[in-house]
Amino acid sequence: MDSLPTIDLRPLRDGADVAKVAQALHHACMDLGFFTVIGHGIPGDLIDAMFGHARAFFALPVEEKMAIAIAKSDCHSGYAPMAAETLDDSVGGDLKETLDIGTDRSPEHPQVLAGTPLHGPAQWPESLLPEFKETAYEYARACLAVNAQLMSGMAVALGVRDDYFAPMFTDPISSIRLIHYPAVSAAGTSGAGAHTDYGSLTLLAQDDVGGLQVKSRGGSWIDVASPPGALVVNLGDMIARWTNHKYVSTEHRVLGPVGRDRYSIPYFVAPDFHTSIAAIPTCIGEGELPVYPPVTAGEYMLSRFAATHDYLKTDGAA
Repeated sequence: MDSLPTIDLRPLRDGADVAKVAQALHHACMDLGFFTVIGHGIPGDLIDAMFGHARAFFALPVEEKMAIAIAKSDCHSGYAPMAAETLDDSVGGDLKETLDIGTDRSPEHPQVLAGTPLHGPAQWPESLLPEFKETAYEYARACLAVNAQLMSGMAVALGVRDDYFAPMFTDPISSIRLIHYPAVSAAGTSGAGAHTDYGSLTLLAQDDVGGLQVKSRGGSWIDVASPPGALVVNLGDMIARWTNHKYVSTEHRVLGPVGRDRYSIPYFVAPDFHTSIAAIPTCIGEGELPVYPPVTAGEYMLSRFAATHDYLKTDGAA
């Protein structure tokens, strides 16, 4: 296989042929856990606006970006400079800079008052407000709608109620990440090391520069290109845990872009913080046992952040 399957979500969104889309999702999730989607309902001009804000943010002076450094956040929201994240220890710090925008929860939010990790106010670049915040809010709402549709389709494919996952995503751990990979001079330079994603689903908007690769079942690397207007979707570790590895969370990486800067915007979704991630009964075959013990979504996310982000390795903060 040298390309990812493309799945049209329109028949799922409008109910015209849920079974057909569920079957397509099932095959894609059993194979690589990577696919592209069209008919997702996110307007192209909204995606374009997000890329415009990404370019504007990363063009800011470093002092302004560091004013909202992620290390200043109590809820993993903010700017991380070049090489501040290490996804693959064998290649060292990633050659990228990022801005993580988590769900912007006020100090009065019940989970914030309770001191729940990863819950709190987002950090925003003052010079780009209010337009940046308004666009990001709209984009997050659109991505969560796509997530709900995909989780519903996968529930059908797994033989459970179509709303099986809905109670687990009432206040999810979700975030927009803006990523800038500066141009490199040598082909094959690592931009982001090989890794799997930690949550449930990732919805990726990427430019046409290229560099994203997913590892095939045979161990070779497949270049991931997106049709115009499409999103790349990949499963995270929590889906693999839920399905007892029937569905796969696959390693992927990004090669540094030669001669051109690369921008991408993944939207990461994980269930509500206290959701138990345990094997779904329909995914445990006769004579099988769960591959993993249950873990809460929050516990798993915190453990993975602590293993990959320098500022957490240094001070142990969540």
